[in-house]
Amino acid sequence: MEKDRKLILRKMRDYLIEHPTSRINMLEISKAINLPLNEVTCWLPTPDALIEQVLNLKYEDFSEVLDFEKYTKEDAIDSMVICGQEIYEKFEQLSPANYVFIKKIKPELYQNYQLRKFDLIQQRLHNNLEKGIETGEYKSEIDISTVVKKYVDRLKAIHSEAYLNSEHFTFSNIFSNIFEDYLEEVATKENWNYFRKRKQFYEAISFVNR
Repeated sequence: MEKDRKLILRKMRDYLIEHPTSRINMLEISKAINLPLNEVTCWLPTPDALIEQVLNLKYEDFSEVLDFEKYTKEDAIDSMVICGQEIYEKFEQLSPANYVFIKKIKPELYQNYQLRKFDLIQQRLHNNLEKGIETGEYKSEIDISTVVKKYVDRLKAIHSEAYLNSEHFTFSNIFSNIFEDYLEEVATKENWNYFRKRKQFYEAISFVNR
């Protein structure tokens, strides 16, 4: 049942992305996805409930991708690279550009989601830095709080509506301008060179979309 609900939510989300509106019509959406209204409203009774569930699903998907604990057998740099690959593969689904419509119709719900997301990113980067310093992959003199704040602020900056809707908002640009800068700043010289070799390998299998 939970799997079915996620599928329905994704269909409803896709409909809203393709048909932007200032007022959500549950009957219209249920018809568009070929479901009786009462089957939808029994667990999504209001437009707000729909938006909340769409954002919760996005958070779950993003949290799963950014879960470095999945990579316990990997070093800090490898876990970042693998995470980057997952983001690339799911970029269309995870892209924040697809959720800007929520900011226009329910700004408070959108803002609450953004706060949760950036808190998650901050914690996962913090954990990655601690692991990398402990394994010797990252420089021991790193000020973790300063580095995390710097890159979370950069991520926040690209969430402006103008940037999200521009031709510059691609995985390749984000990867090159933020992800690589982060690793170049924190990694030891030896491990930075190691990362560059890993990146070349993934580029060979279209890891970065150019």
